[in-house]
Amino acid sequence: MKFSALREDLLDAVQTVQYSANAKGMMPILSGTKLEGVGEELILHATDLESYTITSCAAKVERGGVCVVNLKVLMDFLRDAKDEKVDVELIGNEMVLRGQKTVFKLFTMPAEDFPNAPSVGIPILEDVETKIFIPAVQKVSRAASKDEKRPTLLGMLLEIEEEELNMVSTDSYRLAIRRIREGFKTQEKGQYIIPASAMVNLARIVGKTERINVYRDENGGQVKFDVGASSHIIRLIEGKFPKYGQFIPESMEKVVEVEREEMLGALKRASLISSTVRLNIGSTGLTMESESREVGEGREEIVAVYEGEDMEIAFNSRFLEEGIISIDGEKMVISITESLKPGIIKEKEGEDFMYIIMPIRL
Repeated sequence: MKFSALREDLLDAVQTVQYSANAKGMMPILSGTKLEGVGEELILHATDLESYTITSCAAKVERGGVCVVNLKVLMDFLRDAKDEKVDVELIGNEMVLRGQKTVFKLFTMPAEDFPNAPSVGIPILEDVETKIFIPAVQKVSRAASKDEKRPTLLGMLLEIEEEELNMVSTDSYRLAIRRIREGFKTQEKGQYIIPASAMVNLARIVGKTERINVYRDENGGQVKFDVGASSHIIRLIEGKFPKYGQFIPESMEKVVEVEREEMLGALKRASLISSTVRLNIGSTGLTMESESREVGEGREEIVAVYEGEDMEIAFNSRFLEEGIISIDGEKMVISITESLKPGIIKEKEGEDFMYIIMPIRL
């Protein structure tokens, strides 16, 4: 194999596939990226067996071929090099990279050991607008669990209906729901539990792509997201996602309206003291308090619109902050009923995103 390519183009391609590589696993081949020189392009592959990313970049291929090299080493070299163009040639078991003043030789791994790309081609969604879909992924993924003992909660539920998409995640302490009613075409209805971490990686590689197409395999075990010149294949999580509808309170008696930025700033300061923040809500506004025997205590008053009985409720500061960060707009509302029942965080205008958070017993 012998080709030349612009360094920036090749670096962009390597950075796109990097999220699917596994540098710390038991299989060294998974720490690599497979490069294929075909026609006037270079095709790159990376996989950790849970996800598989394929992308391409323009290249002048003089001699076709295939090789696998360590992805991180190649990426770091391209990132630090100053050359506008790099010439690459496979000589024996070495990939030789040449610039104006540099020559680097990287040992290759057996290309036949690199896993083949799964076949995923049954369309389920078309023309999904990234400006709507990706922010939804970023919001909902924050509530996904990190506990591997509960694998289904590591995922994000994607419900596809004819006129609506629902994204849902929960770690049993909070629940995030985003409903999408525009910017997509349903080809097949269904439900899929997709690892939240893989969806976050998808959001990273979208770039300036405006639309995504989504496919599944014949067995319903994998989905593929076509993003511009890239394909991101993800193995689905098996099992049943909790029936989240039963956790959504039917009615909320008390509603507090606050400025998002003021609330977020006060929360960040309060969390410096303790991971638990206490909200005292009354007709005069909202007071946020935190205290710790080791650090100290803090108290801050926040302008709020509230009609109802005075009450006190406490939340985990990080969970509360991640809910507030997910809110768009200048104003937000916190709906509550009792100090030991879940609260709901929403935008003042709009019902498409809901963040339900469990309180902490004082």
